[in-house]
Amino acid sequence: MTDENRRKMRRMQTQPSSSLIYYCHWANPGHSTGDLASTQVSLPVKFHKVHGDNVILLNDNTIAQRGDSFCKAICFSSRPIAINEKVYIRFAKTSSSWSGVLRFGFTNIDPGSVRGSDLPRYACPDMTNKQGCWAKALGERYAAFNNVLHFYVTRNGDVIYGINGEDIGLFFSGVSTLSPLWTLLDIYGNTIGIEFVSQERLSDGGPLGSLGALNNVLPPPIPQRESHPSGPRTQFPTSSLGNLHSDSITAPAAPSIPIRYYSNINFRPMSWHELSGKNIRVVDANRTIAVRADEEYCNAYVFSSRPLKCGEKIVIQVLGIERSFIGGLAVGFTACDPREVTREDLPDDSDMLLDRKEYWVVNKDVCRTPEVGDELCFHLTLNGEVRYSKNNTKVATLMHVDKTLPLWLFFDVYGNIQKIRSIGVTTHVPPIPPRPRSTPFMTQTSMPQLTVTLPPREQNTAQVVVNVPTPASSGSTTQNSGHPNYSMMRSYSVPTGVTSPVSMSEQQNPTHIKSLPTSPETTMDSCAESEASECTVCYERSVNAVLYTCGHMCMCFECAIVVKNHKSALCPICRQEIKDVIKIYKT
Repeated sequence: MTDENRRKMRRMQTQPSSSLIYYCHWANPGHSTGDLASTQVSLPVKFHKVHGDNVILLNDNTIAQRGDSFCKAICFSSRPIAINEKVYIRFAKTSSSWSGVLRFGFTNIDPGSVRGSDLPRYACPDMTNKQGCWAKALGERYAAFNNVLHFYVTRNGDVIYGINGEDIGLFFSGVSTLSPLWTLLDIYGNTIGIEFVSQERLSDGGPLGSLGALNNVLPPPIPQRESHPSGPRTQFPTSSLGNLHSDSITAPAAPSIPIRYYSNINFRPMSWHELSGKNIRVVDANRTIAVRADEEYCNAYVFSSRPLKCGEKIVIQVLGIERSFIGGLAVGFTACDPREVTREDLPDDSDMLLDRKEYWVVNKDVCRTPEVGDELCFHLTLNGEVRYSKNNTKVATLMHVDKTLPLWLFFDVYGNIQKIRSIGVTTHVPPIPPRPRSTPFMTQTSMPQLTVTLPPREQNTAQVVVNVPTPASSGSTTQNSGHPNYSMMRSYSVPTGVTSPVSMSEQQNPTHIKSLPTSPETTMDSCAESEASECTVCYERSVNAVLYTCGHMCMCFECAIVVKNHKSALCPICRQEIKDVIKIYKT
């Protein structure tokens, strides 16, 4: 530090309004931002006296806490932050009753120039839509109680962040470093209270005592990406697909990884919509392979070319991964037609899509540990449940959606997944389980004989063993030359006067007397009736549909529709083609 700077520093410390003095010092054209970094880090970072209406400052303005509300909790740092200066924030109080967590970033608007009552309800998007404000939401998994968030801005305008002393990577880009920058914080959702970690807390073995780091200490120099020659970047650069570097995205001639886990399924093509994020390109003629730019990790959205129907499955394949990033794929559904959205409308953080007026749902960090060749299946059930499975193994439920709306599926190719391929869609057909009862159509010779001991013949009764035919063969009669098929056996005790005529040898050995009931319908017990009226697919609902053209009644209407929509729509009884399903109503 030069003697002139030391004299200015002593004069600044005697002034009452530190914000104004710092602002004037940063605005001095005779000093660069690098010079300022060496002078201002000696003072701790606290919260500015200007904040939202629902913010309460505690502990000498080092703790900011949201009151009994969910909004108007924007706050700032008490002084500008130097280039590469790490700021540490501890999550002092959290909740589980809300949705979302802390939003943070930077602003070059001096907080001393605004009134707290004039601050908007939210930092995102109320302030980030204005020039000079950059912020986005932290991932919810990082905002646990007592975790310590650190972040800093590089000279090129990249914001780097980490948790508990470990850098995670680039948070967002485009911050203008030509003016002084204050931290911009929104105590949002499940984040109730945050604390600037001071030098005293750290040296006393506080939440970061084991990290050996101090608040307001510059990190060692890190390699920076080259600045854009056109000048400072905005928060969300509006670069088109043509602006992506050709060497960062390469288009393979054809998929080199075969389908392994769903190779026995006939898929219908599902291409990606023309709308996509700013950091991804569709590189093949069929629009099924999407590749994210090498140096980017977010804003890589792809949408299905049409809404996904209830009962359909879509399978995508991981073609490329990037281990230098963490986080997994984000998947969601929207009722918003992608044709009504522009690339500039798509945020870096997919959680911000939930703030739009249309219907959006999203689940982040799906498949956090991918491998090249993994096949990810997403199934939208008839009940609006979204089920996920990896490599055709364990199935998990991701979310529930409004099945009454047309729903476009979208992915954010985020983090360590860099390249995906749409294999296609198929209609889910529930498997037909084996019938839980005895095996049908058993021959008489293979069936064990059921016997019952009866009183002597002089009491006008007989011991009878009866084989009852199945309903399908109830119209056939027993022939002397053949062996009819039977599904089950019943034992009956009947008077001798109504038994069928038998031979003399059979009368002498009543154990082998056979008799058929005069009416096969009367032999059906309640269990058989229940079987006949039970759907052969789900075994839950009653049969209330007729298959055309064969006329069989064996399924409920819901299952019959699913089977009919399958590529091989065949009757489970006669295997004839199902051309239509007719719902019936019983009186």
